[in-house]
Amino acid sequence: MRYGIYSELVEEVIQFADSMQDTLKSEVLGNIEIMTDINEAIQSAFNDTFGDDEYSWSDIRQIEIGKVKGKLYKLDADQKPNNLEELTEDISKGLRNSLPNSLNSFFENVVVDLRNCAINRAINGQSNNFYEQIFSIYRAGGFPCGWKGDYPESGKIIAFFD
Repeated sequence: MRYGIYSELVEEVIQFADSMQDTLKSEVLGNIEIMTDINEAIQSAFNDTFGDDEYSWSDIRQIEIGKVKGKLYKLDADQKPNNLEELTEDISKGLRNSLPNSLNSFFENVVVDLRNCAINRAINGQSNNFYEQIFSIYRAGGFPCGWKGDYPESGKIIAFFD
């Protein structure tokens, strides 16, 4: 169990990164807003702000992984997952050859998202939360790039689909 009790779930994310282009598309979990214009996706991912607090998409992703890591820090030493520091390199290696051309300009974002999906799974297993929904969007062939609504009270993830 390289990553702890949920190693298989973490490995699923790494394997997905290794074969993203060739993976059969799956159904998206949860309610999302779909966007099909790449320029709008770039705007949403890098420039737009969402809700009354004017969070960027990067802010929202950071807040959500902060919740996951908060849970990690509360675990006893024998309960903590292992080797999480290796995830970024493992995922980026796989993505270098498997990232669809339509997502090339988002390479770093995809690496961070999939790493955070793996960390989430290492800590929470397969639970219905923000990063599991992010992973389901990637598995469906999309790119999560924003928020529609007033985060965190209401709303849904915006995802680009080519």
